[in-house]
Amino acid sequence: MTTQILVKLDPNGSKSGKEVRGPATLGEIVEGTCEQVLDVFMTNEKGNFLAGVWTCTPGTMRLTHYPFNEMATIIEGRIIVTDEDSGAVQEFGPGDGFAIRKGFRGTWRMPERVHKRFAAEIPSSES
Repeated sequence: MTTQILVKLDPNGSKSGKEVRGPATLGEIVEGTCEQVLDVFMTNEKGNFLAGVWTCTPGTMRLTHYPFNEMATIIEGRIIVTDEDSGAVQEFGPGDGFAIRKGFRGTWRMPERVHKRFAAEIPSSES
């Protein structure tokens, strides 16, 4: 994957056969199933940058330490994010973009199936 310079993030998937399937692993599932399909289209040489599409069934996850800095655009579905520290609640739906910083704590509620494009960076421990 690292040799590609330009990749279209096709919402229908990469067709690589290397998708990660199973329960979402970003946090503790507290409601629903949160069954994900993570399809990474591109990584960098260090493996600390990912770009792809993610699909997840309805449910709620409690996030205690979001693992990366991410920018995403919702293709379908809704995500309702509650920041544990401030209590702020934001909802994102089709066409909405958002950015979330590594270390975020709160809940990520998906009342319906979610499909999103994403780019994520795993910062070094010094960041």
